[in-house]
Amino acid sequence: MTETNPFDLLDSINWSALRHAYGSAWDVPAQLRDLRSGNAEIKENAQRSLCSNIFHQGDRYEATAYAVPCLLKVLEDSSSSTFALVFLIDLLVHLALGYADTFLPNGVNLPEWQEFAEKKQGPEFEAEMHQSHEVFVNRAKNHEERASCNEFRNRMIEKHCRRAKDELAAYEAVKTGVPVFQTCLDHYSVYVRSWAAYALAWSPGEASGEGYRDSVTVLKGLLEKEEDTVVLASAIISLGLLNGRFDDARPEGIDELASRLRSYSTDTRPLVRWAAAVALIRLRYEEPEHVDTLISSLADRSFKGLDARECSARTSFPFQEGDVAGYSVKVLGTINADDYPGAVTAIFDIG
Repeated sequence: MTETNPFDLLDSINWSALRHAYGSAWDVPAQLRDLRSGNAEIKENAQRSLCSNIFHQGDRYEATAYAVPCLLKVLEDSSSSTFALVFLIDLLVHLALGYADTFLPNGVNLPEWQEFAEKKQGPEFEAEMHQSHEVFVNRAKNHEERASCNEFRNRMIEKHCRRAKDELAAYEAVKTGVPVFQTCLDHYSVYVRSWAAYALAWSPGEASGEGYRDSVTVLKGLLEKEEDTVVLASAIISLGLLNGRFDDARPEGIDELASRLRSYSTDTRPLVRWAAAVALIRLRYEEPEHVDTLISSLADRSFKGLDARECSARTSFPFQEGDVAGYSVKVLGTINADDYPGAVTAIFDIG
């Protein structure tokens, strides 16, 4: 069975009836097509537009999920430049999560997110919103002002309900791109490989079926062959995020993975040692030396200035925008301060 090209379906979607940040999404199809243009200026204008309309200051919109299949199709095109591919992976992660850094250090708790989004569609949430705005409405000085306050409250309720629905739809749309991200792990550019490993970190319990491989298995396979420091570090952290639990318990059945990650704790490369410490702490397999590694990274200048020459403003190490110290602070905040009092001191020292 031949796979349908999403670009062939663009005109079958009523884009004018869909919303983005600036109203009707009538202009999105042309922008998506322009991503395939051979003219650099046209392509850059399309990139700029899509970064501000289907995604705007962390918000996703009704049109966002509809645009994702075409973005994934462009990502599949190996003829695109390194910058274009990294741009697409970065944009897709933003479309899925808003700002991924807000999900660190624990990763995506998808069941909780789905429950929260479903709650926002129900009558209980609407009642809570009505109650929370009651004081605001009661301050109205006359009938007209009260009517205006009620209208504002209703718009806010509608906005929250719509946003929850749009955000989850965008996430689910990007999640279908897991096989594409996995394919990018074989790209010749270390930048593309590191960003692909990063993109896989956010899809726990991914869908199964034809064309899908388990990302944990794929990333473990990457550890066996990858030589680049940054790609390796990204893969290690992604494995920690994909396997971590949200109840402070150790995951089951990952002793072999934990042992593999421990082997990187003595690696000669500081970034790899640091990534192993981050992953093991996330998995609740930490040892004092792993905490010490994170503490030392707060003041270690060897982590600064990750090479970003080929990718404009984007660092080759994607997590926390390359801010190793900032990530370390988040991870150290999850450990028991009574067991590791030095972690608290280190955090306050850099504050």
